[in-house]
Amino acid sequence: MKTNYFLKRIIFLMLASLAMLSCKKNINEHPEEGGKKQTVKFMVTGANNDLGTAGSAVNAPLKDLIKQLTIVVYQSFTGQEYTRVTQLATDPNFGELSLDLPLNTYNFVAIGSRSLFGINQFYQGATNTVILPFNEGNMQYWQPNQSPSEKLYKTDDTFVATIMNTISANQTINLNMDRIVGKLEVLVEDVANYEVDVNNEATGYLFAAKTSFGSIENDFGYIVNNTKGPISIYILRTDKPLEIEVSGGGKKRSLSVPVYKNKRTVVKGKLLEPIGKVGFSFVINDKWLADTTLVTL
Repeated sequence: MKTNYFLKRIIFLMLASLAMLSCKKNINEHPEEGGKKQTVKFMVTGANNDLGTAGSAVNAPLKDLIKQLTIVVYQSFTGQEYTRVTQLATDPNFGELSLDLPLNTYNFVAIGSRSLFGINQFYQGATNTVILPFNEGNMQYWQPNQSPSEKLYKTDDTFVATIMNTISANQTINLNMDRIVGKLEVLVEDVANYEVDVNNEATGYLFAAKTSFGSIENDFGYIVNNTKGPISIYILRTDKPLEIEVSGGGKKRSLSVPVYKNKRTVVKGKLLEPIGKVGFSFVINDKWLADTTLVTL
């Protein structure tokens, strides 16, 4: 009888231990992954093309602002990418998407640009999908060469929205994207023909940090001149000064220029001023002009 008592006691303790382990396992699991999915609809808009105020209601259709729209979904608890979806402006429902997602809390990132781009990669010919966690996730303008030392200027009007949201039922999420690029405009008053060499423009954008990264590495940089009209170019490098060289009339001037998101930096001055005199001034303008003055080569 004593032996049976101890045997029953051991069996009881074993079953209790298993029950405790089972409970502990359930705490760390995410049972919603295998449960019912909810339909999440996205309505995406962008900042007004003619106004400097970020987040202004858009007057123009989204397809007039951007060519590509990508939404990346990250699980907030793990930071891992759950899914992504891309639309092009040729889609009749451009800006309206839907996904079926399990009950969970997510970070949603919407990226739109007039220049086509990749997620977590920059080579346009790449066929693989690169998955990175939220704190490393990024967009990069497509490059024609897979070598990091051959990145070219590809910046265009670009918008981003990042929000965290808990999905507990079918719902619609409005994503109002803010412009993340600025404009650089250069006007030389005493030289008829001049050019600007941009040396350290960024080539990508980090979602979590909300900063630009990468750099034009081509030895020739990016050079634009005023033969086709005023110089006005998009700049993604807004977190630190942009290094440029203005040249014309046999003179050259190196400048460190601040550029801010959704604002225009107007650089104006004279190249032929004697050494020692201030040749150029910078003006930050909140008014975002239409792209009729945009000049690229």
